[in-house]
Amino acid sequence: MNYQAKTRIYREASLEKNVNISLTLKQSHKIINVLRMKNNDEVTIFNEAYGEWSGKIIIQKSKVSVICGDIIKPIKVESGPSLIFSPLKQARTDWLIEKATECGAENLLPSIMKRTAVRNVNIERFKNNAIGAAEQTGRISIPNIEPLRNYEEQINFCVKLNKTIIFCDELRLSPLISELYKDLNPNDIAIVIGPEGGFDDEERDYVQTNIENLIECSLGPRIYRAETAALVALALFQ
Repeated sequence: MNYQAKTRIYREASLEKNVNISLTLKQSHKIINVLRMKNNDEVTIFNEAYGEWSGKIIIQKSKVSVICGDIIKPIKVESGPSLIFSPLKQARTDWLIEKATECGAENLLPSIMKRTAVRNVNIERFKNNAIGAAEQTGRISIPNIEPLRNYEEQINFCVKLNKTIIFCDELRLSPLISELYKDLNPNDIAIVIGPEGGFDDEERDYVQTNIENLIECSLGPRIYRAETAALVALALFQ
């Protein structure tokens, strides 16, 4: 038997049998002009509030809608690590958001640190990148993306959620995160990745002085680019 993966579409709407869901102009363009799909082609449509449903597309000129069929996956909110990171240049941040979503991150927390070079972010762009990654990888939910805040605020946001702070410091030689991850519940941790140039000493002092549930660790012998470091850490916990 040949298996052909169906196109997955994320849409924030009430999904139930026989409901007609209108797609956005961007989604319609992709269906018609990029994927070259036709009327009655099969897709799946999903979100974290209603699960994933089979569907058929209806094309009317430049607009596309999906007629919901049967539910095929129940509601599931992703439970995984939170990630505190410093924004990078646009293409590199796009890649980071995409890969963090693929690796099962539950919360994404862009943070202004001492050496942060990019201090303005587009949260809607982050969300669109996360949606694309969720559609590709089979996730039903997308990560919660918090507004850009100062480093200390994002740390304290995670502390209030009872997260253990995993501080990945390029200056440490031990312990290695690869020696620790098996004893940690991914749902209960927040991974902190520094900016290009690394953490400032004040940022190290802050977590050491103020955070009780803190694990400082090394990612290994190499100095990674910031987005690579985030992926290395998240991949252990997916």
